[in-house]
Amino acid sequence: MTISPVRTTSRAEPPRPARLSLAADAGSDLAGRLTPVPAAQRGGATVWALAGLAWCVIAGQAAVRWFASDSQFSPAPIQGPDQLSDARLVALRCFEVLSSLVLLWFLWYCVIAPLRRTGRLSLDGKFVIGGLCAVWADAFLNIHAYLFAWNGNNVDMGVWSSFMPFHNHEQSSRYAESLLWGPPMYVYFCAGVAIVACRYAVPLREKYPAMSNATLFSIVWLGEFAFDFVVENVAIRATHGYAYAQTYGPLTLWDGSVHQFPLYESILVATLGCLFTWMRLKAMEDPAGLSPVEHGFERWPARLQPFVRTFAVIGFCCVSIVLIYHLTFNWLGLVGHSYADLPSYLRAG
Repeated sequence: MTISPVRTTSRAEPPRPARLSLAADAGSDLAGRLTPVPAAQRGGATVWALAGLAWCVIAGQAAVRWFASDSQFSPAPIQGPDQLSDARLVALRCFEVLSSLVLLWFLWYCVIAPLRRTGRLSLDGKFVIGGLCAVWADAFLNIHAYLFAWNGNNVDMGVWSSFMPFHNHEQSSRYAESLLWGPPMYVYFCAGVAIVACRYAVPLREKYPAMSNATLFSIVWLGEFAFDFVVENVAIRATHGYAYAQTYGPLTLWDGSVHQFPLYESILVATLGCLFTWMRLKAMEDPAGLSPVEHGFERWPARLQPFVRTFAVIGFCCVSIVLIYHLTFNWLGLVGHSYADLPSYLRAG
């Protein structure tokens, strides 16, 4: 960009550059305006830890009230004549057992074993605990309308949605919530995909050092999208374990059928998995092994620092899952008009 020649005046003026560089940084005019924040004052661990603590209070009160409820803490009723076939019932039990075993493996590999070896929680362990804390957000799926249907033949004790904030009390809360299948999903679709993605992302980075982060995370995102799409559609068709009751039609495959599948489900899961992968990669790059949300824990007394770091990661897990997944899923579902043809064992009581 060419600057107009400086006009000659009677007053002396400082010399001005005749041309600005197009490569100049857009924010260079702000350089040096503020004194850099000292390293000891950087990091938002306190804010993330407060978010994690707040979520644990919300989830804790919902759990206590649900357990104590005479009407809500009981298996959801199955109203209607439809029967799940024997083949699908066997497949459903197999998926429940497999999911439970996967969760137990994550608890051992990421939480218990590192604790026994080092006496400290690893980042993966904190991801697992954060995912289990975020399970209570599953009630948000149907907080305003019946968008997500669990099969009443799942091992369940009802759902706690009526004890969560923003619940529409005109909406039924007597529907199934899988106790053996639901919680593991919040672990292997977040912590699990991050562990596996890093396993392949690190060699890719080493083999192709010129690869940009955009390219790397595009590969990770596509892999996670494919993983979720295949696993969920196989599970839905083989077991009828759950279904998407109401979805946004333009982004739904097989709309109107019991197998209808919203593409934004895999889009959101892949995006969430990429975020967890980024967090894990940043911790691997950090000299102290800290994830971005743990920086700043040093400002707390030494005896509280492990708790601050743990609650900061829990806060990240819960906030990201609610904002990226649940908020978007609810919005698209509520504006959607593609209704699945559900058998009675998938309907709300």
